[in-house]
Amino acid sequence: MSINELVAGGGGAVLVLLTLIQIAPIEVNPWSAIAAAVGRAINGEVISKVDQLGNELQSLRSISDEREAKAARIRILRFGDEIYQGTLHSKEHFDQTLDDITEYEQYCDTHQEFKNDMTTITVQTIKETYQKCLEKHNFL
Repeated sequence: MSINELVAGGGGAVLVLLTLIQIAPIEVNPWSAIAAAVGRAINGEVISKVDQLGNELQSLRSISDEREAKAARIRILRFGDEIYQGTLHSKEHFDQTLDDITEYEQYCDTHQEFKNDMTTITVQTIKETYQKCLEKHNFL
């Protein structure tokens, strides 16, 4: 039997099939699929609880972030009140308050639903006072 007869008589299909397998081999491992199915069946409850814990952790993070933003707002407003009353502050105290302002504003930018219009004028006053203290070198 010649090559032409082999190709023409069905051998061509085998040759094409072997070429496709060589070009794009598909790895099929039934044991892995069975093990994955058994693992999901056995650990389904554990997976569900881990997902629930993940959701609860995210909720706690959100609550913690909001509390920290509120605490920063309180520190900013208190610092502003002290400036209005004429209390002098150290440069370090200003720097800490400016860090609070940055973190607070970043939180407000990423949480549009958070009420944040309480500190606008106070922040402006703090920054202006800081600039004046820098220019006059009159920190506490």
